Amino acid sequence: SSINNIDSFIGAWKKVQADGRYAQHDWTVKVDADAVFFPDRLREHIKALRTPQGSRVYLRNINFKFEFLGALEVFTKEALQLYFDKSWVCDGKVGHQGGEDYWMLACLDGIGVDHQTDHSLLNDKYAATGNCNDPWVVGFHFYKKVEHWNDCYEAAKNSAKINGKDYWQWE
Repeated sequence: SSINNIDSFIGAWKKVQADGRYAQHDWTVKVDADAVFFPDRLREHIKALRTPQGSRVYLRNINFKFEFLGALEVFTKEALQLYFDKSWVCDGKVGHQGGEDYWMLACLDGIGVDHQTDHSLLNDKYAATGNCNDPWVVGFHFYKKVEHWNDCYEAAKNSAKINGKDYWQWE
């Protein structure tokens, strides 16, 4: 559950900042452990968005509620740097009711991080979009049992192959 986990995620992001490796990459992605994730699909989505280099952007990921669920969070390096520089503002102004995804969305919007929208990044059971047979979706959430995670992975992989998506031709 994302309810009442805000402090844990703030702590995790502080570790990402202290580690510093995010700064060596154009994009940083946070994926929940119970999500089936296809990084090669994300690469294609990012290419299609044509985000200008150096932009402070996060990606809104689903057509549900506030358009940003925490199972798959995608940020440019510049967006994360601004978050790291100004997260103290959010600590004082954004309440800790709700989940970490809403907290992060409110924080990023509040400190001036821009967003782009790609509703086909995430299928999430919370949003009743849990279908794993989409060859274009980047992440599928939530699959708590290994057997169910594997089933979703295979369904998504097979759907991509059937639909001739280039990102599966390397296998």
